[in-house]
Order: sequence, then structure tokens, then C-alpha cells
Amino acid sequence: MANWDQVVPDLDREIYSKAGFGKATNWNGRPALVIIDALWSFIGHESVDVLEAIEEYPTACGRSGWDGLEKIVVALDYFRSLCLPVIYVCADGSLRDVYGATTRTRKPVSLKDTDAFAIPEMISPLEGEPIIKKTKASGFFRTPLDIMLRKIGVEIVVLAGCTTSGCIRASAVDSHSLGFETVLLEDAIWDRSSFSHAVSLFELSMKYASVVNVNDACIQIGRVADVKGISE
Repeated sequence: MANWDQVVPDLDREIYSKAGFGKATNWNGRPALVIIDALWSFIGHESVDVLEAIEEYPTACGRSGWDGLEKIVVALDYFRSLCLPVIYVCADGSLRDVYGATTRTRKPVSLKDTDAFAIPEMISPLEGEPIIKKTKASGFFRTPLDIMLRKIGVEIVVLAGCTTSGCIRASAVDSHSLGFETVLLEDAIWDRSSFSHAVSLFELSMKYASVVNVNDACIQIGRVADVKGISE
């Protein structure tokens, strides 16, 4: 059962299916794990309900973020074991006054809290893993991400992080528009709204990306690696 089956009406799902939307992933290429905005300000320092988490940061997602972090750890370990690229893309709060926030929020995160825009220790980048700073929702918008991916021969962009309805959605659409096969790791992606999470995954899976869980993605990548040798 898909994540969105209990949210998206049966008729809507039938329409998209009958019209031929939503194709299977083409895993025949070199993948990179791109982690979007997996920062304390979008998670919260404690695994609590989102209504409690936003008392610390108005952008925090709480428990769903912690669940996603656990799955990112699994994905990271697998990509690193195959020497596949890992790239972090993070909101740059220091440039908010110049470029504005990534969303039209009424309660932006305080820039005085330097930990807010830090990457949690359990998924810290290793030496050589790049961190790209962004000022808007998409990880591709006026950043070097596209050039970096092409330079290292990436054909499949595998997205993790948050939020599903915001920066993940924007990054996925841009990734597809730029010609990359785009995959969303549904259990390593989160949102403050479970409804928005499910609907966004459905809509993206129909038009712009594939949606799979971390375990299935690792299995598929491993099969290609065994045949073609996609790692460095």
C-alpha cells in the first residue's frame, strides 16, 4: 500500500493510473544521495510531537524528522559503502536578510541561534562530502548543484530530507526539469503535515519522480552496482 492511499481519493488515483502517469524508476545510472535541509531547525532537538517541537523552532517537524534521520543514516551508510556521491544542501540563514526566507513564514527562525542551521551529528558530512548553501526552496535554484552532479557523472538524484511539500518538492521538480532521474526516499523525507507529506509524494510520483523506501532503493542500486560497477 502506498503512503498516500488513505489520503488521495480512489477516483483521483484511478484517473492518474488510467492516463498513464507514474512510471517505474530507471536505475540504470550513477546515483547521488542529495540531503536537503536536514537541519536542527527543521527537526527539533527532541523527538516530540510537532506541536511541541515548534515551541523550539517554528519550522521544526518533530518526531517525523527524527524518524527520517534514522533512515538517512541507513542511506548514508549504504552510499558510502559503495563510494557513491553524497551531497548536503542546506538553507543559509545568514543570507536571509539579503535574499529573503525560503518560505513566506510569519515566524522565521532566530538567526542568533547558530545551532538552528547545523546538521545533526548522526548524519554529519564526512571529509570531502560537499555542503551547498541555498537561499530558496529548491536545492538547484542559483546553486552549483546541477554543475557538480554532472561533473561527477551523476544521472540519478536520490533525495532525502525535508520538507516534502516545500524544499523537497521544489528540488524534485527542478531535478526532473534538468534531466535527472529523480527518486524520493519516502521514509527518509518528512513534513510537519502528514497530509501534505502524503499528497506531495503522490503528486510528485505521478509526474516528476519515483517514490521508494530506503531499503528498496539500496536493493536496486546494489543490483546495478553488481552488474555495471557504478561506484568510484
